[in-house]
Amino acid sequence: MRVDRVQTANFRNLAGAGVELGPALNVLVGENGQGKTNFLEAIYLFRFGRSFRAQSDAELIRFDEPFCRVEVTSTFADGRSETFACGIERRGNSVHRSIKVAGQLLPRRSDLAGRFPVVLFGPGDLRTVSGEPEHRRRFFDMVGTTTDPRYLRAANEYRRALEQRNAALKARATRDELEAWNERIAEPGAELTLRRRDLALRLEALMAREAQALESPFEFSMRYESSLEPSEATTPDELRQHFLERLRSLMGEEIRRGVTLAGPHRDDVQFCLAGNDLRRYGSQGQRRLFAVLLKLAELSHLESELREPCVLLLDDVFSEFDAAIMGRLQQLFEGERQVFVTTPVELPERQSVRTRVLRVHDGCVDAG
Repeated sequence: MRVDRVQTANFRNLAGAGVELGPALNVLVGENGQGKTNFLEAIYLFRFGRSFRAQSDAELIRFDEPFCRVEVTSTFADGRSETFACGIERRGNSVHRSIKVAGQLLPRRSDLAGRFPVVLFGPGDLRTVSGEPEHRRRFFDMVGTTTDPRYLRAANEYRRALEQRNAALKARATRDELEAWNERIAEPGAELTLRRRDLALRLEALMAREAQALESPFEFSMRYESSLEPSEATTPDELRQHFLERLRSLMGEEIRRGVTLAGPHRDDVQFCLAGNDLRRYGSQGQRRLFAVLLKLAELSHLESELREPCVLLLDDVFSEFDAAIMGRLQQLFEGERQVFVTTPVELPERQSVRTRVLRVHDGCVDAG
């Protein structure tokens, strides 16, 4: 895929003019706070129909304005062109969002899954490696739901069943009522656990390939840690039965605490350096390198599964990584993939006829 044009209105601090983009390397140059990341955010919006950093849609609307709109026109490898549009409107105390593709309204955000292949890498992605388990669960679900409809269905069904079961626990439901919720939550929970585990194995293999290309001196691996999976459970039905048994054994404690204590919402993926926990024993540089390899693995996985070149967004990464990592990242500037880079200064060593420099000042994005 290639992003040809971005048009915004009242989106963050961005001016309303449309911006024509180059097919290869696009460098957004400007001081901090001018709108470089906002521009990447506008593009990334159509991967999942939501921002990668805002807590609510209302944050995306310029101050004192009633609405915002983003429109992105893209060309795909098969030659077709599609326009993705998102409108967010204040309506009293609520905010309404609508998303259209080629003029057709999408009933759900999840209908965007796999339709807008874009990968973002920025300093915030270090949280996936160094942060709490929720960051790692979010990363794997983000990748899995983009490429696998069954993963997406299991994740959505599990989320809904978990919310309803937790509500029943808080309402002091009887054991018989909770047993019915156990049946509702076990099947998608087992499916989601197995698909996450398989994805971890896939990304681990891709990371090994990227590490070899980077000539990494470190031995990295990952290990899925499930709150319900015994080593002998290899099918959804086996894991479903184990999940049910686990929920029954925890029912008394769950009733007391009012929350579900086992399931994929409590799982983690341990990232390892030579078999040891990277969070505890790795240096900051090693964790940064792991984050780069993980993102490169995500990029390779998406392009393989979707059979479409991904647009790569690199947000303020040049201040975070050493020369070896930056050398590998700059290799991504070559070839046919479209890349967007934000930086406070130009990258003269990478200037070419295929490089488009966009200067960003006070929300205005202009060709250099």
